[in-house]
Amino acid sequence: MRDAGYQSFQIQTRLSFPRNRYLSDDYLAVCRLAADEAASRGMMIGIYDEYNWLSGHAGGLTVQGRDELRERHLFHVTVPVGASDRIVGAITGIRSQDVGYLQEPGRQWVYDGGEPLWDEWTLVGAIGVTADGLPVDLTAGAHIDRADPQGCATSVDVPPASGIREVTFLVAARCRSSRMINYLDPAAARRFTEVGYDPYARAFGPHMGTTVRYVFFDQPHACFYTWDQNEGPTASTLMHEATFYRELREAYARDWPALLLAISRRDPAWASWRMTFFERYAQRGIDAFPGTLAQWCHRHGVLLSGHEVLSHVSSWDPTGTIVADDPRTNFGLDYFGIDAWRDVTGVDARNAMPQLSAKFGDSVARSHGRSGCIVEQYFGRVVPGSHFAAGWWELTLGQLRSQTMRHHILGMRQLLMHAFWLTDGDESDRMLVNPRFDFAPGVNFEPWFAAHRALADESARVSVFLDGMRPLDHVAVLYPLRTAWMGGPSHEFGRHTAFWTERLAREGIDYALIDERDLLGSASDGSGLRLPDGRTFPVLVLPGVEAVRSLDTVERLRVFLDAGGVVVSTGVLPSLTQDGEDVRAAVERLAEDPHWFHYAGEPSWDRARAAVLQALPGRFHVVAAAGSGQLWSRCGADGTGVRVMLFNDGDDEREVGVVHARERCRVTEWRAVDGSRSAPTPWLTGPVRVRLAPHQVRLLHVEIDGERAADELTLLSGWRFRPVTQDADATCSWQPIMPFDGWQVQGYPTFCGTGEYRIDVEIPDDAVSSDGWELLLPATEDSVEVLMNGRPASAAPWPSGAIRLGGLLHTGVNALTVRVTSSAANHYYHGTGLQGDGPARCGLLAAPVLRPVRRWHDIDGLLA
Repeated sequence: MRDAGYQSFQIQTRLSFPRNRYLSDDYLAVCRLAADEAASRGMMIGIYDEYNWLSGHAGGLTVQGRDELRERHLFHVTVPVGASDRIVGAITGIRSQDVGYLQEPGRQWVYDGGEPLWDEWTLVGAIGVTADGLPVDLTAGAHIDRADPQGCATSVDVPPASGIREVTFLVAARCRSSRMINYLDPAAARRFTEVGYDPYARAFGPHMGTTVRYVFFDQPHACFYTWDQNEGPTASTLMHEATFYRELREAYARDWPALLLAISRRDPAWASWRMTFFERYAQRGIDAFPGTLAQWCHRHGVLLSGHEVLSHVSSWDPTGTIVADDPRTNFGLDYFGIDAWRDVTGVDARNAMPQLSAKFGDSVARSHGRSGCIVEQYFGRVVPGSHFAAGWWELTLGQLRSQTMRHHILGMRQLLMHAFWLTDGDESDRMLVNPRFDFAPGVNFEPWFAAHRALADESARVSVFLDGMRPLDHVAVLYPLRTAWMGGPSHEFGRHTAFWTERLAREGIDYALIDERDLLGSASDGSGLRLPDGRTFPVLVLPGVEAVRSLDTVERLRVFLDAGGVVVSTGVLPSLTQDGEDVRAAVERLAEDPHWFHYAGEPSWDRARAAVLQALPGRFHVVAAAGSGQLWSRCGADGTGVRVMLFNDGDDEREVGVVHARERCRVTEWRAVDGSRSAPTPWLTGPVRVRLAPHQVRLLHVEIDGERAADELTLLSGWRFRPVTQDADATCSWQPIMPFDGWQVQGYPTFCGTGEYRIDVEIPDDAVSSDGWELLLPATEDSVEVLMNGRPASAAPWPSGAIRLGGLLHTGVNALTVRVTSSAANHYYHGTGLQGDGPARCGLLAAPVLRPVRRWHDIDGLLA
């Protein structure tokens, strides 16, 4: 293992290991032997804290002799009021969503006897709803009439004349056969540390805090159940713990019926109460479980790491719900809240594809004053007719390396490979109990493993390079936690978050997901949003954010806008607070600010990108020439310059430029392949350019010096337009227009001819461009003429790339005019029905970019 480049490891038992031997004296003696050996080789150990996974049960030891700690869940059924006074509701067909996927071995692992059996049925509430939507507490008169291991029946008397049209019964039960624990109960977590953590501490002895540096928890969750009558707002059962629900009832008293309806009915009227419930529910679970683990770790001189259920594994979408239909029911999807208890952030990732995990992990870590994360990388089979646990023996070292570098780009510090195996199992095709098909591959049984050391060394060097830099903090993307609480995994915020996080990453625009708690604690620093941890962002993105904590959140947005910050929102706008306040009108007024760009649907990336880049003049960035595959980049500042990681994730050579906004630069290369460094280049005026071979990683340190230099300006806001006629000045006034989609959809559906776009562009006094300027029109299909300060600059009868403007720009305000001459289609086809495919697009179709003419320096020869 050490020879292959692994400097640290965890010991994990799987289903192939007898559960009754987990934490036995023999097992712990072997763990101690491994620690002794690791210490002699200078290696590090993390305690993997569970048998198989699902931290908390300690292979069943947590609930052994402590039945009161077994998982408990809340069920509900809504029944219409009919002609009879007696209203009866039944809970039937209870089934686990996640354990069912694990086949018979999984069922035998989780359940004593292989199936869920229920007891200790308890009535939590019976709430009637009147015809006008008012809740009526009927609990005092309700009863559980029948209960058995598969369900129960409840009833209450409701006279037809009462005005109540429906009754919702809520009941709780313990799964008496389950080895999983009640994560809302702090006593269960304490018991877990007694039977699951203390034995490790005794076995490792003096290695605790030295060779053994941290504890790693893995996906703690009760089983996600559903049932036949579930028509409520959560697709999976909520956990139940009597003390917690009693505290809620006492805290909310007269509003207790509304709180129960919020978690059992979809009615929008209860949306704010649903947020209130999830805030308390998430905090209780987080404090009870990871909070208890953290306290144990700190008493024993080790760090806490690990990861919860992540709904965005294998995806950019935080509603991907890979493990269960509704992971809100597990710690409320409050990733920032969970990370507050960790010392080292951990996430998991599945398969060899770009995904959100590492970026989200780095984001929650930075919110708590840390950076980077451990990424547990595993592989699941997604081929029809197979099973995900069969894994991916087809994995090549090249694929693993590419995935490792993607994770580094997005925020990973260390890859935790799942897994290095003791044995490769047998010839059977049994899932999970045969190591061969327990989320393969066992990386050390791959024929290419002899070459693994090269990847380990390269990854370590990349990690060290990245650790020495601070993010550029261009864009903050708000994680819409309350929208998730309110709307669940079907809400549009998921696809909007995916839209932004993936495209910003592919574009190389530095961003972080941020927590609403950080937004509420923010201040405006110039035109930036300064968070409590000190990071400052000039742009805030709201991806399908419909619900916020309070009016204070809206006020934070106003202050940010007033200071010159830029807000970009897609999808719905915030309209509701957790306190039940309607903020729709207030937010719509804010969205009229010229610094707020709102797109009701999912915009084209060109349009969204322009809104962001307009707020980032003079940014340090990377420009990739066209080519196949993805060019990934990550830039960050250090004490003497900017560090740049480039990864060519494609099969073609790529030419890549590094653009800075200073007069000159010099570059040093850190070679990830062998750990050497080049001599610095001479000081060079202007931007530099390098080439990357297919799949190559390059690490550059760029020192910048001198006066501020001109940089590109994205011209999105401030355009005016008028059609040109024979007497344009007399007959046509200038009207505001956006430089995309064309004039035919912005008030001129049939106009054909020449249209003038005009904008005032300010060039700062210290923005020097000795080689002049050029105008890039990313998308227009017509003939173009450009005037600068009233003087003809250039013409492009057909699209032909950037338009040179020479030296016509000066410092201060310049009047830029773009004359576009269209075809006659919309004039002649209008009203005929013959056009068929809609009006022709006329004018500017994407935001123009004004940029200095660049004199590139090819520096590969200087870095050799």
